[in-house]
Amino acid sequence: MRGKVKYVTRSVWYVGNQAYQHSSDCHDVRYTNTYAVLYNEDNVSIDEDEIRSCYNRTKITDNLISELSDDLHNVWIEYSADDDGDYWLDDELDDLV
Repeated sequence: MRGKVKYVTRSVWYVGNQAYQHSSDCHDVRYTNTYAVLYNEDNVSIDEDEIRSCYNRTKITDNLISELSDDLHNVWIEYSADDDGDYWLDDELDDLV
């Protein structure tokens, strides 16, 4: 499939660690997902390791997501759906930015 990027955003959420719920050293597990929102309203996931590699960074910050969003705004991308109906970027990020 093919679509045009409107913007890029990142979701961050925490899930309680049930295995150590009664321990005094219990921390929630942090999960993240970075995805491009297309003009057709599809959300296309972007591999975060590929973002780090492309921009030569070790951490993904809000400023980096903003820079990526600016770089991909109005860019046509190729993407596909997996068995769960989630969309994934087919193009190499280095080729797009």
